[in-house]
Amino acid sequence: MPPLASFRATIAPFARPLRRIEWWPRTRRRWRYLRDGMAGIAAELHTTSSGHVSILRQFGATVGADVDIPGPLLIVNAGDGFSNLTIGSNVHLGAGTLIDLAEAVAIEDYATISMRSNIITHLDVGPGPLKERRPRATGPVRIGRGAYLGAGATILHGVTVGAEATVGAHALVDRDVPAGATVASPRARLVAGQGP
Repeated sequence: MPPLASFRATIAPFARPLRRIEWWPRTRRRWRYLRDGMAGIAAELHTTSSGHVSILRQFGATVGADVDIPGPLLIVNAGDGFSNLTIGSNVHLGAGTLIDLAEAVAIEDYATISMRSNIITHLDVGPGPLKERRPRATGPVRIGRGAYLGAGATILHGVTVGAEATVGAHALVDRDVPAGATVASPRARLVAGQGP
């Protein structure tokens, strides 16, 4: 067994009860914030296996009850905190979801955001020559009550996905989706060769 794994196995019985002490994780995160700023807290969301809701609330997000975030969560452009993020109750954010907080993001009750989905609130081409033709654009994003985003879906700035709308896997959404509607990206099709 590698030395680090052996060390973890040795201290695990003693360290496990510390996870149940309410003040310990909050205090540790405060120190991380003092040391690394919001970049450190965002890194913590990306690397931790649990406690995402607690971290979001501690640093300013509004998060309802029974929110499920099973894996890494990527938050960018958080500024001084997560106050631009509102998540309703009974929401699922799949592993690897990316949320850009340059503008407000609201995810309403019972919405499901599948793994590796992206919610983008700004467009910025950087300092290069395109800056003149494509100036920075921002806009809030709202995911309606009971809406579903399939794996790898991307919602761009200024878009509202209506209540109980469905966005198919890997769809790129650049305009509002009406309540109850379904949008999807093209399916793969055979262009050469023989099928079975």
